[in-house]
Amino acid sequence: SLCPGRARQRLLIKGGKVVNDDLSVVADVYVEDGVVHQVGPNLNPEPSTGLVVLDATNKLVIPGGIDTHTHMEFPFMGSRSKDDFYTGTKAAIAGGTTMIIDFAIPQKGCSLTEAFDTWKSWADPKVCCDYSLHVAVTWWSNKQEMESLVQNKGVNSFKMFMAYKDIYMVNDEELYEAFSCCKELGAVAQVHAENGELIAQKMLAMGITGPEGHELCRPEEVEAEATQRAITIANAVNCPLYVVHVMSKSSAKVISNARREGKSLILICSDNGTGGRIMPTQGA
Repeated sequence: SLCPGRARQRLLIKGGKVVNDDLSVVADVYVEDGVVHQVGPNLNPEPSTGLVVLDATNKLVIPGGIDTHTHMEFPFMGSRSKDDFYTGTKAAIAGGTTMIIDFAIPQKGCSLTEAFDTWKSWADPKVCCDYSLHVAVTWWSNKQEMESLVQNKGVNSFKMFMAYKDIYMVNDEELYEAFSCCKELGAVAQVHAENGELIAQKMLAMGITGPEGHELCRPEEVEAEATQRAITIANAVNCPLYVVHVMSKSSAKVISNARREGKSLILICSDNGTGGRIMPTQGA
C-alpha cells in the first residue's frame, strides 16, 4: 500500500488477450494500487478478500494510450479550443487513451511559470485521466525559468513555434538559445516547423487575411525548409529534436535523411492533425 493504513486497490483481469509491444498472449493481469504486478496464466493472488475480478474472455487487454499532443481550453487568437480538460479527457478515456500531454503556452513577454500554473489550474479540477504539460518558449529572456520548471515543476519538454509571427514565433537566435538550454537541462526540444515570415508575406501579397488562407499558406516546401533549419540549429548544439505533427512527404524526407546521418530526431507523422505514428530516436 502506498499510504499506511489505507486498503490496497487490487484488480485481477482474467482470460483476456494481452497485447504488448512484443507479444500477444491469453493471460491474466494482476494490478495493485494502479501498478501491474503480474502477467501470466491462471493467476490467483492472495488474499482473495477485496480483490476485484474482471472477466476479459474474448477481449483485448492493452496498455492505455498516451496522446503526446493535445490542446484543451487553448485560447488562440480570440478563440478557444472546443474541448476543455473535462470533455477532452473524458473522450480520451472512452477511446482507450489514459494519459494526455497538453501545452502551457504563454503570450510573448509573459512568464513561462505563470503559464504552467494557469494551465495546471484549468486541468486539476477537471481531468478524468493522467496528464502532463509541455511548456512553450514563445520568447527568449534568460534560461532561469526553464531551469526552474525542470527542477521544481517536473517539466521535461519545451516547444518552440516557427510560425504565428508576432504571437508565438521565435527567431533562429531564440531557437539556438532554447535548444542549448534544453540540451543543458536534459529536456526534450520540440518545434512546430513552418516559416512564419513566408506564410505572412505570401498571404498579404495575395490580399488574403481570412480563414480561407489557412491551407493555401502551407505548401510542402515551407514546412520542409523550416524542418531543415530546425535540424541544423539543433545539431549545432547537439540537441535531440522532436518535430511535431509533420504533414508533408518533403519534411519526412528531410528528417529521414538527417536520421541516416546519425542526428537524433523524433518524428510524429500525421495526415490530418489527429493521428500519428511515433518514430523513436535513433541510437537513444
